Amino acid sequence: MISREELGQVLRDWRAGDKDPLTVWQWAEQAREVTRESGGAADELVRDVVDCLAVLPFDMIVVEDAEVMLDALANPLDETDLSINMLWNHLDGIPTDGRRHDLVDHPFYGQFCDGME
Repeated sequence: MISREELGQVLRDWRAGDKDPLTVWQWAEQAREVTRESGGAADELVRDVVDCLAVLPFDMIVVEDAEVMLDALANPLDETDLSINMLWNHLDGIPTDGRRHDLVDHPFYGQFCDGME
């Protein structure tokens, strides 16, 4: 089961530079399999954050977005609906095209920028 603590540690490691985006993405893809096969997410917020990280390069999720995810995970369980809403509001507001333009030369994200220059 993927817990809030485990997910939070992955995000903190990414934020600290101990994990790169590729490592986070690969972890999330594996974690998503666990959550889908066995219902192995601690709660709906964990499931949603894992799902977001599993498409990290396609949706241009960057380390700065980890802060919002960590804030959401820090909320009490009885505020899970509010946390999910906060997460999706943030993600819906990401200027994906702008990020694609800014990250076109990034060693990881650049390959997902669809030839933008």
